[in-house]
Amino acid sequence: MDQGLYPQPRRGRTALMVVAWFVVVVLGILLVWYGFVWLEKDEQPEEPPPAATSSPTPAQAVVQPTFTPWPSPTPIPMLPTATPLPLATPIPTEVPATPTTATPFIVAGDDGVNVRSGPGTNYTRIGYLEPGTRADLIGRYSDWWQIRYNDAPAWVFGDIVTASNADNVPQVEPPPAPPPPTAVPATATPTSPPPTVAPSNYRGLEPRDFQVERAPGPYGNSSDIWFNMWINNTGGRVDYDALGVLVEETGDFQKSYTYSHFDPGQKFYHRDHINQFTLGPGTYHLWMTICFDDGQCFKMLGPVEVIVQ
Repeated sequence: MDQGLYPQPRRGRTALMVVAWFVVVVLGILLVWYGFVWLEKDEQPEEPPPAATSSPTPAQAVVQPTFTPWPSPTPIPMLPTATPLPLATPIPTEVPATPTTATPFIVAGDDGVNVRSGPGTNYTRIGYLEPGTRADLIGRYSDWWQIRYNDAPAWVFGDIVTASNADNVPQVEPPPAPPPPTAVPATATPTSPPPTVAPSNYRGLEPRDFQVERAPGPYGNSSDIWFNMWINNTGGRVDYDALGVLVEETGDFQKSYTYSHFDPGQKFYHRDHINQFTLGPGTYHLWMTICFDDGQCFKMLGPVEVIVQ
């Protein structure tokens, strides 16, 4: 048999090819179906597991919680109505000043002041106020102030103190004056041993001058008698117990310096006054006097005559 130009396939090979294509188609359909089934299964929610098959137990009673009711609040008592405070009295813009009385007092001057039992140098000297010392004023008489001294009345001379707040200080009567002393004659023996006259140059001290201001006076019985002293030290240190003015007739010694000394080559000058002695009327003679630390006393310059009325 002539098959022509194109040979014819064999029958057995064709059957195999058909079967192979059929298998492929079936597998494709299965794959498609499998994909759809599993996708749908993944999208569905998971079912809860079946209840246990054990024997059923009686349902337990549900215990409801018990709530204790809050106690009813105690009513708060009403506070009493507050009484309104009185309005403050306005303070006046100007407060009237209360008059006050300043305490009167005196202050001792640069030279201090003697304190006496009465207003005059004829009264007993009972003390001394250092320069700048203050004392309360309690009275006045003439030129004298009455002060409180050691809790008792006493007197100081007004010209050598400074008084403050003294406008209303009352006038007071002084105590009875002591009897005036009898003037001692110049030839009478003084109450203390008179010092001997010192040489012009003694222990290196050279008295240069001794002057009594306004000598011979007269001086009032309550006046101060001022004097001046000049001494040169031509040697070494000189110690002494007292330096001042001796009243020849009474033996009183106005000590301007006590327990001091002169330095080597020192030129000494001092001004002081007599106001602590009760001289009384009369004529007196004053000496510049020194007492050394060995007990020897010497009249260095004088006498200067003064008259007290």
